[in-house]
Amino acid sequence: MLKFRKNSLLGKINGQPLCCEYNTAWRKCGNDKEMLMKLALSQQSLPYLSHACYEHMGLSKGYILSNFGEFVNGKRTFNDVEGVGGYTYQMYVGYSRDFDITADITNIMWCNSPQIVVNASKCPTIYISNKSDVHLVCDGCNYVNIKLFDESKVTIEDAPEDSKIIIYKYSDDCEVKEGKFNFSEIKEFRKELRL
Repeated sequence: MLKFRKNSLLGKINGQPLCCEYNTAWRKCGNDKEMLMKLALSQQSLPYLSHACYEHMGLSKGYILSNFGEFVNGKRTFNDVEGVGGYTYQMYVGYSRDFDITADITNIMWCNSPQIVVNASKCPTIYISNKSDVHLVCDGCNYVNIKLFDESKVTIEDAPEDSKIIIYKYSDDCEVKEGKFNFSEIKEFRKELRL
């Protein structure tokens, strides 16, 4: 954690030192793991965290699992992380079993080949990074927003026509595939990673 913070303050992760607001928010968390998780799960933090981990600028999969394991892989759902009432947040790290997306915002890191299911009428935002390779199934009437980073892959295995999937690719190395039971409309956009 100290290495991650030092690299952030020196601007080694994105070329710019950490902004004052974020630095202050991080300092307020101190060593409170729950507060640090909430800060990490904010949508402004997730691209930064994902990129820093991918570039080996601090946090590793093993570190997160051993120090924050009680909060990841379906063990904990956070509410109102960004002060938006009713929104829920989860993080999956190094997970290799199937699971349902139950939160509005889900961060997936280092996960290989789990089938993730979006239940009917759910409209989540899913961040996928750190060479994850996931297979998505939509139950119907879904509007799924996927943010895909680094060398990660997502396969839309099964989705009915009434589902819409929007994918923002933040790397030329990430990959999107369609399974034979995908009947949904998929739109892909290439975005510049701005940290």
